[in-house]
Amino acid sequence: MNTLLHGFQHLRLHFSLFLLPVFLFALAMSDAPFHEQTMLLFVLLHLVIYPSSNAYNSTQDRDEGSIGGLKNPPPIPNSLSLVTLIMDLLALSLVWVFINVTVFALLLLYILASRAYSYRGIRLKQYPIVGYLVVVTLQGGLVFLATSLTASGVSLLDLSVNQWLGALAATVMIGGGYPITQIYQHEQDRRDGVNTMSMLLGIRGTLLYASSLFGLLTAMMVYLWWSQPVVPMLFVAITSPTLLFFLYWMKRVWVNNSAANYDNTMKMNYISTATLNVFFVALLLITHA
Repeated sequence: MNTLLHGFQHLRLHFSLFLLPVFLFALAMSDAPFHEQTMLLFVLLHLVIYPSSNAYNSTQDRDEGSIGGLKNPPPIPNSLSLVTLIMDLLALSLVWVFINVTVFALLLLYILASRAYSYRGIRLKQYPIVGYLVVVTLQGGLVFLATSLTASGVSLLDLSVNQWLGALAATVMIGGGYPITQIYQHEQDRRDGVNTMSMLLGIRGTLLYASSLFGLLTAMMVYLWWSQPVVPMLFVAITSPTLLFFLYWMKRVWVNNSAANYDNTMKMNYISTATLNVFFVALLLITHA
């Protein structure tokens, strides 16, 4: 029973909420998002593929300190690697049968690249810029494109210019948040031979970088919905708690770096995720009411 519980904890299912905004964003920019294939993709991404990636990362890192979504990681069951393989194969099989080959190829690329990111024999996460670009491209642009293709039922070449810009905006969104998730792990990562983007930027640099990308994301929202000014206004209003907490947190970090700890990082992530999810649900209702 303990083995099952520990394995389940390493899936970090709740961590999938942090990636939900990309899925909702893509749906909001699709013409007919509500059908069976879209719902299947939602389940496979958030309950199978993302948790499998989380668990596989745990099997490779074997962290003893806090990691994203787990303040005190439990022991790693010996069977966890096999479980992640079964989960990935199940997800890919269902995508092949019920969605289409292009989405299958995109998600296969996602799975292979995410494993290469963690796998000890390759370990892309030891290269700060390469590892960063891989993660934000996969979790941002690639997932946005896979969702858009599933929702619209068209080919990559048939996606609109705005949908490609949406994929870029999703990449920027993940790109701003991802280094923050690494900000409290510098010493732990250094001991493990990992060199993250946050380590490269430093604690203060990470916060400045994140704020600049959030500003870029806001500008992209204004551009994408220039003809509907209520949308960017809604974006600013709904995400304002994120900005307020971020400024408060930044002020504390400037006084004492110890404020860049696990608890504050998780608070930042939860507030940011909650406000983005609320905004994209609202946008989905506005665009498809």
